[in-house]
Amino acid sequence: IHYIVIRDEDYQTAIRKLLDSKFVSTVPDRSPPFEVIEHLPDPQDVLKEINEGYKGLDQSSTTFNYPNSSPEKKEQVVLIPNSFAHIPLGPAYSTNQYDKYNNILYPLERALIESFVKAALDDEKENNITSWGESLRSWISMMVGYLDITNDVLDTCEDHPAVEWFSAQFGRGHEATSGPLDRRITKRLGSGKEMPVDMRGHPLF
Repeated sequence: IHYIVIRDEDYQTAIRKLLDSKFVSTVPDRSPPFEVIEHLPDPQDVLKEINEGYKGLDQSSTTFNYPNSSPEKKEQVVLIPNSFAHIPLGPAYSTNQYDKYNNILYPLERALIESFVKAALDDEKENNITSWGESLRSWISMMVGYLDITNDVLDTCEDHPAVEWFSAQFGRGHEATSGPLDRRITKRLGSGKEMPVDMRGHPLF
């Protein structure tokens, strides 16, 4: 699935352009693998429960199948309004927070972390914690773990709740209560088979 964030004012135009290009409006395909489904007593009930965890995302976005996509390798694109994704794309957006290729903007670490944090906060306010919220948390965790993202990444963010949430979950607040994030790489921590570098490639020994 490819997620594309569109400016709010261009959102309906983008939908029409995809439809005109033979993209097929559909719902996200979150079906478990066949080897899992075949052992389930009620696969549709399981799929309904999975999709329920993404209701907030699905209600705020539009999903398409690519033209002529095969059932064996179905590709989908999801259009998301930038207000839902908390990615500023108006005239005042900061160009140093994006890599730009023609008319496509790729958010850099700071912009992407801020987007995920604010979206996770929205999810908590609306639905407590859902599968969508857990996905956002896992993306933040991977970014913090694998990239050189420091605790001050959101220090200049004017959204105080977002700064506090990041601190408590992944930053200074988390380290104060739980210690530094364990970035060792192994199938089982403590097995003696840890790699000589951490998630960021820094030597451990």
